[in-house]
Amino acid sequence: MLKKVNFGNVANDYAKYRDELPSIIFQQLMERDIDFSGKKVIDLGSGSGIFSRAMSHQGAIVTGIEPEERLITQAALLDQSMGLHIKYIHACAENLTMLTDQYDVITALRSWHWFNRTIVNQHVYKHLKERGYLIVIHSVFVPQLSQEAQETIKAIMEYIPDLKPAGSMGEVRERRNGLPINWFDEWEAVGFRIVDEWQYDYQLEFSLEEWCGKIRSLSWLTNVSEEITEKIIEKVKKDLARFSEPLSIPHQYSVVILQKLK
Repeated sequence: MLKKVNFGNVANDYAKYRDELPSIIFQQLMERDIDFSGKKVIDLGSGSGIFSRAMSHQGAIVTGIEPEERLITQAALLDQSMGLHIKYIHACAENLTMLTDQYDVITALRSWHWFNRTIVNQHVYKHLKERGYLIVIHSVFVPQLSQEAQETIKAIMEYIPDLKPAGSMGEVRERRNGLPINWFDEWEAVGFRIVDEWQYDYQLEFSLEEWCGKIRSLSWLTNVSEEITEKIIEKVKKDLARFSEPLSIPHQYSVVILQKLK
């Protein structure tokens, strides 16, 4: 069973500091015949609406599915500030009984590892149109390529020594383009065709305050006390004070495109 996390506890930091994916991802998707213009899309685990808004800007008609009401509140505020109108449904990805339509695309950004995949795979297959697409994206910062990120992980582990990969990311060690290898067998068993998969490396710049905001929003900190969180952040600030700003942190995203054949 997955350890329960509550991103609602960090909703403000999540909305303010969680980074968007580089816009090149839409060029990469377009090169693989994924065009969002006019498409009906479900965004599973939509959080504060990061990818829902990005797809809306591409012309998609997006419905976000999110179990944390405080994240939906933050998403709606951000949407309003940008003049966007995106529908969000307060629900878990495992419980989509309110959906009666079928969709062109279903996406999951930084969320697939939190799901009961057996149940969600069945829901996705049911609610996709024939030849519709499931797009699963995961993104991480890369500690082994950054002294700043390594120092950050050390600071977190000083207070959370049993740090483990988030959700089901730690179920197996083997990876395929950055994703647990068992996920691919599960998708194919349901009946999806793997269209393409890839990884993309990129750099993001943060002020120290922005980087600490992102760290506060991580799943590892969602259920620790405010006292422990503040001690971690104080440690991060102290240990990273010698680095010049902005901090340039290497990141990587992994993408897999799957298609429902019938």
